[in-house]
Amino acid sequence: MTKRKWIITTSSVLLVLLLMAGFMAVAAEYKTNGSDPLVSASYITDVLAPDTIAKVNETIDKRVVEFDTEINQKLAAYTAEIDDIIAKFESRNDDLSTDEKFINAVAAKVLEQMGAGTTEGTGTSAVQSGWRMCEIEKGQTYIFEVGGMILPRIGSATCFSPSSPGLINASTATELVAGGSLTINNFYVVTVAGRGFTATSSTNKFLIYGNYTVKDSE
Repeated sequence: MTKRKWIITTSSVLLVLLLMAGFMAVAAEYKTNGSDPLVSASYITDVLAPDTIAKVNETIDKRVVEFDTEINQKLAAYTAEIDDIIAKFESRNDDLSTDEKFINAVAAKVLEQMGAGTTEGTGTSAVQSGWRMCEIEKGQTYIFEVGGMILPRIGSATCFSPSSPGLINASTATELVAGGSLTINNFYVVTVAGRGFTATSSTNKFLIYGNYTVKDSE
């Protein structure tokens, strides 16, 4: 029995007891005056009171069921509304992760904040002071020192690594081994010196950061 039902039931029992006391007072008065009581005490105790309590409990149970049903319906409606909001939010985020305009805007903003310019591979060692958008020729290999970072934007490339580990894909929290293909718009980090990538398509534009050496195709 819930606390609410217990309070109502207790109140009902007290009401019945008050009624019984009233009946008993009336019966006593009639008996004192030598008259027959309108209602006998045994009838009140054995019939009227139990029947009244049973009807009160029945009414309470009915109201409790109605109340619980109403609450459950409201909870179901609120839950469905929240699930719908969450689904729309997740869908919007999924769209942003594949929206080319959004990704380009983020890349441009990063370059702006870093004060980056544009450079091209020259076949010699280059030192980065920030992020750079590099146009890379097919077959060129960029080999980084520890702390180098790579964000492929256009084209394709494979991981260059003399041994394990290769590049760390920070977007998926996985390791890319030597020869594995880099994924466009994924963020790669060099955690061991001598790792990098080799461009495999004719047109390649990568955002890169850190100290690196460019090795031209042979």
